[in-house]
Amino acid sequence: MMQQLNGLGVTLGAVALAVGLSPVLVQASERLVAAETAPAALALPTLETTRHNSLFSIDLPAGWQVSEQADAPQVVADSIGANGSLPAMRTEVVWQDAPPREVVGQSLESIRALGYTVSRYDAATIDGVTAVRLWLSEIPADLPNAFVTYVGYPTATATITSYYGDTTVNLDPVLMAIHQSFTRSQPSQQTGQ
Repeated sequence: MMQQLNGLGVTLGAVALAVGLSPVLVQASERLVAAETAPAALALPTLETTRHNSLFSIDLPAGWQVSEQADAPQVVADSIGANGSLPAMRTEVVWQDAPPREVVGQSLESIRALGYTVSRYDAATIDGVTAVRLWLSEIPADLPNAFVTYVGYPTATATITSYYGDTTVNLDPVLMAIHQSFTRSQPSQQTGQ
């Protein structure tokens, strides 16, 4: 457990270094901004479980268009055409047979090289393991914001990325419900035993 927490501390420290901010400064300014500008939260939509090739499952809003493929991203879910009050959103799940230290390190280098802004970061427990979460902005695309979660296992990492454009409503409860639902299939389920 201590080794896992130390690894998380190193990863969160790397995030702070990658964006050039002191973690204390980020946390303090985050609380001030959140208190002053917190938008209203959306009601949680009905979620439906999507399973991918006996590797993992994730809950996605009902009515979203979900596609699966063998290559990354293995699952893509899109809100376009769905009924409900959610703004345009897309969630992608990438499964890699590589440890989180490798996957997160490469991802942080890519984020820095592309000039995206890491506006917040934190850690959570998802599927019984430590996960690192980042909120990104200034992505040059139709959906310029992203919520990224890295769920790390000893020899594999799931990267869940939700893209969105609207920042006038608080999407955090919806995004967290989707990402928090991620579960790796148990080995006995993978082998059919």
